[in-house]
Amino acid sequence: MKNAKKYLIALLSIILLSSCSQKNFVEQGTPLSKEKVRNIVEGSTTQSQIMTLFGKPTNQKKINENETQWTYKYVKKSSTSHMIIGETQFNIIEGTLDIILSNGVVTWFNYDESYEQKKW
Repeated sequence: MKNAKKYLIALLSIILLSSCSQKNFVEQGTPLSKEKVRNIVEGSTTQSQIMTLFGKPTNQKKINENETQWTYKYVKKSSTSHMIIGETQFNIIEGTLDIILSNGVVTWFNYDESYEQKKW
C-alpha cells in the first residue's frame, strides 16, 4: 500500500508539471518561400506581379527617381515553454527578400532564409 501511494504521488507530480507547459506560435510579415521567389524574373517581373505574389512590402526605399528597393521580412517561431525550466524547444524560420524595381520592373533581387532549431 505504501508503494502504491508513492507511485500515485509521482504520477500526480508528473501530470502537474507537464500541465505547466505552454505552446507559443508567432508569425510576422509576409510568408516567403523559395518556390514563390522562383517566380521572380529579373527584367520581366512587374511591380504588380510582386504585389500579387507577396503583398505590400515591409519596407520601401526610394533609391533615385526611377529605382525603388522593396524589402519583405518574415519570421515564424513555434516554441514550447515550461513554467519552471523555461523554453524547452523552438523552431525559427526567418526570411528576407530584397527587390530593386526600376520603372516598375524587377532589375535585381536577393532572398535569404535561415532555419534554427533547439530541442532540450
